[in-house]
Order: sequence, then C-alpha cells, then structure tokens
Amino acid sequence: MLPNIEMNIYRMPSLPSGFNKLQDTTVSLIILRGVSTYGMKTTDVDDIVTHRTKWTPLDAAAKAPMTKCMATTTARNEYQVIYTSALTLVFDTFLVNNPNLSAADKKAMGIHEYKGNGKTPLPDPTTVPIVEISQGAPLQHIVKFRNPATNRGGKPHGVGFLEVSYKVGDPAPEELSDANLHENIQISGQTITYLLSQRGKMVYFFARWGTRRGKYGPWTVMFTAIIA
Repeated sequence: MLPNIEMNIYRMPSLPSGFNKLQDTTVSLIILRGVSTYGMKTTDVDDIVTHRTKWTPLDAAAKAPMTKCMATTTARNEYQVIYTSALTLVFDTFLVNNPNLSAADKKAMGIHEYKGNGKTPLPDPTTVPIVEISQGAPLQHIVKFRNPATNRGGKPHGVGFLEVSYKVGDPAPEELSDANLHENIQISGQTITYLLSQRGKMVYFFARWGTRRGKYGPWTVMFTAIIA
C-alpha cells in the first residue's frame, strides 16, 4: 500500500456569501502580514486590496433591501468571477504551500492539509488543453476550455485550473517568458478584463493545465485574439 500523500488544499467558495467571508478574512491578513511574512511585494498586496475595494460596494448593493435588484446582483456576480481569479492566483502563488503561514492563518483562510487514503495518487497533467477565446462585454475576453480526452467542456480529473499566460500588444512574444501576464481560470467561461487603452490590440496567449500540488502539463501553441 502506498503511504499517505500530504499536501495543502483550499476551496474557493462559489456562493457570494461564502466568497465574501473568505476574501474579507484573507485580504485583512494579507494587509497585516503579506509583505512581512508571506513574501508578497507591496504591489501584490495593493492589487488584491484594490479588488476588495471594488467588490465591497457591489456586494453591499446586491444585498441591501433598497438597492437589491437584478442589475446590482448581476454586477456583483460578474465581478466575483474577476475577483475569484485574482484571489486564486494569490492563494496559489503565495499562500497555499507557504511554510511561513501560521496554523491560525491557515485555518482562517480555509487552507488545510489533505492526506491521501493510500490509493494511487492522481497523475500529473499530460494533455494540452483546448482553449477558445471569444468576445464578451467590451474590453473582455471569455476563456472557455475543453478536455481533449473527451472533447467536452471541463478539466481533466485532478486538474485544478487552466493557467493562462499572455501578452497584450505587438510585437508577438518570441518566447514564453515574454507573456508576462497571468490568470488562473478555474471555470470555463471566466473572463479576462483589459484597460481602455488596450482596445484594438492583439493579445498573445499560451495555456496549460495546473494542479493544486503545483504540477503542470504541457503548454499550448500560441493563439491570439483582439481586444474589442
């Protein structure tokens, strides 16, 4: 029998109420200890705080009796997708396997140790994802992906997210490291949002499957889309 496999895992809530609680706790801890303890740069902290600043009034408007309606709920839900992607990247990059996190901080952020049950561990990703980029709202791209083994939407078993690295604007990247922007797409149909100044520019993408254990599959060939 194989020995138990130890790793840290977390769950990003999909319901707005659960997500709101997690983001508030996590960002508060990041403000206190992100630079001094978690190894984050000041810009990393500022970026996620900016997301919370945008999220808070949207969530409040979607819950308050005087403002709750389809429009405010839709606005909150659409921004939750953007914020979830940003917060997931922070978890995956700085938090989930960070040895400097105290037990109390891990518990507060819902990070806990997973021990396998002695069964064969999940294999690392080996397939190249099928990715489709379509136009969403102005200044947005919708990222959809399919499992190449089934040709159906969704991720292969054991895959946690689609990592997307991309570069906005010409010239085209000469190598992967030139694609200096990154998103972790957890659910097919999530969006990437751009700046008004980037309208009309070409975006150059690469993508691969990733797991919560920090394992990755092969990259796709480069593909492109224009910001409308």
